Amino acid sequence: MSGALRKVRGPDLIWLVAGFTVWAAGFSVLYGLHAVGCRAGWEETAIAGLSANRILLLVAYLGHAVLGAALWFPLDRIARRWEGAAADTTRRVAVMVTVAAVISTLWTGAPVLFLEACV
Repeated sequence: MSGALRKVRGPDLIWLVAGFTVWAAGFSVLYGLHAVGCRAGWEETAIAGLSANRILLLVAYLGHAVLGAALWFPLDRIARRWEGAAADTTRRVAVMVTVAAVISTLWTGAPVLFLEACV
C-alpha cells in the first residue's frame, strides 16, 4: 500500500500534535538546561567568546526549531496520499498546526538569543 491513496486513519492524526510535541520537548529541555547550567556554573566557562551554558541553550533551541520544521517532509509525504472528504481539511489543519508549533518554538526560545542566562 506504499504510495497508494488511502483515507485518513486514526494513527495519521498524530501529525496534528507532532509539532507541539517537539515544541513541548524543546521548551522543557531549554528550561532544564537553563536551571542546571546556572546552578552548575556553566555560565563562567567561556568557549569561543560564549559561555558553555549559552552554547548548550543555543544548540537546544536551534535543534528543536530545525526538528519542528523538518516535520514538514514526512507530513507532506503522508498527507499527499490521503483521500476522502476529511483529507483536505486534515491536511490543511496538520500543516497550519505544525507551522504554529514551529513559530511557537522560535518565539518561546528566542530569549536564549539575547537575554542574560543567569542573573
